[in-house]
Amino acid sequence: MDLISATIWNENFWLPKNVTWKGFSKIEDNGVRLPLLHDLLYVYPLAGVLYIARLIFEKYIAQPYGRSLGIRDMQSSNKRCIQQQQQPSRKKGNSIDSGHGDLSKTANENRKSSSQLSYHRVSPLAKFSESCWRFVFYLSVFIYGIIVLRNKSWVWDTRHCWLNHPNQQLTKDIFWYYMIELAFYWSLVFSQFIDVKRKSAKMAKYARAQRVCDTLFVIFALVWFVTRLCYFPYKVLYTTIYEEVEILGYFPAFYLFNGLLILLQCLHYFWFYLICQVAIGALKAGKVEKDQRSDSEDSDDETYTKSGSPLQQHHSSLTKIHNDNSSKKSSENTLLKTSNSMDGTKKKR
Repeated sequence: MDLISATIWNENFWLPKNVTWKGFSKIEDNGVRLPLLHDLLYVYPLAGVLYIARLIFEKYIAQPYGRSLGIRDMQSSNKRCIQQQQQPSRKKGNSIDSGHGDLSKTANENRKSSSQLSYHRVSPLAKFSESCWRFVFYLSVFIYGIIVLRNKSWVWDTRHCWLNHPNQQLTKDIFWYYMIELAFYWSLVFSQFIDVKRKSAKMAKYARAQRVCDTLFVIFALVWFVTRLCYFPYKVLYTTIYEEVEILGYFPAFYLFNGLLILLQCLHYFWFYLICQVAIGALKAGKVEKDQRSDSEDSDDETYTKSGSPLQQHHSSLTKIHNDNSSKKSSENTLLKTSNSMDGTKKKR
């Protein structure tokens, strides 16, 4: 184990010259708090607290707010359709249950298809509630980050990120900033199995506020351009590539960390290209249609609006089949009566 630990935490790879792991212990003895591995134990209970807070927020705040905006809860519509479907049609005869094999087969296929569509379909209200939770969390953390970072010298002068390294105090506000962020994403590891299918916050889209949606998209595109394509390479990449080398020099981990940051910047350019595609399409269509970075999650809602829910379509199909079958059976009865009448006439003759 000592050999594995020494290999993984090789200080010649991770640390600059003249810096050792033992030096960190001396720093802690001088009263300087540094991040430790056992600090991650705070993440797990905090993730549970955030998950419970999310359930309460979505049920008692986000969903009532969504209903007040007129966002539909598809599940309630499906329940009403199930009740309509379960009403017996005995007044018209039991032809659906005991009539023909092709009718039963078709009905079973429609029922199976309907149940599959209903399983994969998520109501707009559920999407809105989950997006609302993420919006509130990200906004809260963003405000908290501004508060705790405004008085940090290394925010305004990035050279302070490397000066006097590693004798840098970990303050409590920064510590909890990281713990809250880690706890949030750790909670998503467990909730991903029950989360609704959504890729980005589209609250205005779900509320069908097209003008608000278009305005927010423009703001989003501008913020993305300024922060990801201007500030990130100008401040973050510059200090990690140039200022760090001037102060600490080269070491193997330098290439690893900066390689990942450059890869992230390439993704920023690619995502901005997709955003531009959406913007160009919006200018042609007159409104924001679909974000290319996300799945076509609004197609279910549009299909629901135009054609009704899957259960409603299934109920309509059964009704149509029943009417067709009744017409067919009525025609057969008419032909049978006509044939019997002709046979009776021949016998009399």
